[in-house]
Amino acid sequence: MALVVDFSRMDGQDALDVAKVVEDEAQLAYEHLAEWVAGDGNVEAAEFFSRMAGREKRHKEEIAARRTALFGDAPPRHDESAPWQAEVPDYEALGREVTLAQAFDVAMGAETRAHDFYAEALEFIAEPEVAELFDWLRKAEIEHQRMLRDEMDRLLGSAKG
Repeated sequence: MALVVDFSRMDGQDALDVAKVVEDEAQLAYEHLAEWVAGDGNVEAAEFFSRMAGREKRHKEEIAARRTALFGDAPPRHDESAPWQAEVPDYEALGREVTLAQAFDVAMGAETRAHDFYAEALEFIAEPEVAELFDWLRKAEIEHQRMLRDEMDRLLGSAKG
């Protein structure tokens, strides 16, 4: 069960800490999905989920760098193992065998939730440096959605025609 995020009770450090965990959860989930579908011999979906994991890793690294620049090595003020799950793919939407189209759909749902997470956070973040990063992340999630649509059109569109 995911935790509900109340950004009105967080400062910039808290928001960055939660965002880092959110991106880490997404990266790990995509890595697990890649291993799972690869175990069934589904190379296309496995490669897709691996690419998604790489995108989440880059976000996590950007967040971690900004957090260090702004707050040094101050310890997080929340449990880093808490299940925020704002961007975790919906495992329940997948059956035993995963098609590439299903993989795209699951990723699109996760990217949409991530966009909404960052957009909501922006309403409450007072620190300009943190707000700038969250706006970049919000826009990056929109770009991920566009990339997913383009990739889906390219890979699945060519399979149809």
